[in-house]
Amino acid sequence: GIGLIRAELMMLDCFEGESPLTIVQQRSPQGFVDRLATQIEQFAQAVYPRPTLYRSLDWRSHEFTQWRQADDPPESNPMLGLRGTFRYQIHPTLFDLELQALYQVCQRGSSNLRLLLPFVRTVAEVEFCVQRLTDLGLSRLTDFELWMMAEVPSVLFQLPQYVQAGIQGIAIGTSDLTQLLLGVDRDHPQLSTHFTATDPAVKAAIAQLIQTARSLNIPCSICGHILSDDAEFVEFVVQAGVTAIAVERDGLARTRRAIAQAEQRLGLANG
Repeated sequence: GIGLIRAELMMLDCFEGESPLTIVQQRSPQGFVDRLATQIEQFAQAVYPRPTLYRSLDWRSHEFTQWRQADDPPESNPMLGLRGTFRYQIHPTLFDLELQALYQVCQRGSSNLRLLLPFVRTVAEVEFCVQRLTDLGLSRLTDFELWMMAEVPSVLFQLPQYVQAGIQGIAIGTSDLTQLLLGVDRDHPQLSTHFTATDPAVKAAIAQLIQTARSLNIPCSICGHILSDDAEFVEFVVQAGVTAIAVERDGLARTRRAIAQAEQRLGLANG
C-alpha cells in the first residue's frame, strides 16, 4: 500500500505551487476539492484494496512561505510553531476542504483510504478533528479509518485516551520524535547527524508506542529515512511488533530485504 502521502507536497504539485488559500478565496472552493479528490483517488485506486494513508496538511512557515496567512505571526522556530492539527483549530478552512475531498473519494469506492492527522499535541485536537469528520459524515462511512502521527512525546502517555477519542491507528514519525525527545533541531546540519532514532531513549519510546498500540489492538506503522538505511533498526522495529513500515520508493528493495531477514531470524528464535 501507500504508507504516507504528504498533503502539502501533493498540493504543491496539483496546484503548481500556487497557495491553496488563494485558489479557495479568489476562485472556486469546489474546484479545489474536486482537483484534490482526483489526485488522491489516483493514488488510492493504484494500490486498491491495499491501504492508502493520506496525511493532511502539516506545512511549516519556513517551507511554504507563499502559503502564509496575513495573521500568521513570524516564527523563530517553525518546526515547533503553528503546524499540525493545532493549525486546523486556528484556520479550519483548508482542513474542511480536505475532508470534503476525502469524502468524495470514499463515496466513489476507495474504501482503502485512511486519514492520518499530523503532529498531534493533545487529545483536544483529535476531538476537534473528529467533530469535523462527524459533521461532514465521514465518520459514518464503514471502511473509513482515522489515524494519527505519533511524533510528539505526549502521545507516549496518552495513547489510550487518543484511541478513546476516535483514533484507529498510529504512524510513528521517527524524525520529529527524535527531535522532541532529545531536544535537537532536525534541520541543523551538525546536530541531525549526531542524534538519530538509534538513540536508546528514542528506541525505548518507539518500543513503548508499538507495545501500547498492540495492547489497544490498533495497527502501528513507522516511517522515517532511517528505515531505508539501517537494517538493524528495521530488525528492531520488526521484533518490537510494528505492523507496517513506510519508506520512500528508492529504499523499498533494501527495506524489504531487511524485513525478510528480520522475520526469518525472529521465526528461528521463536521456533
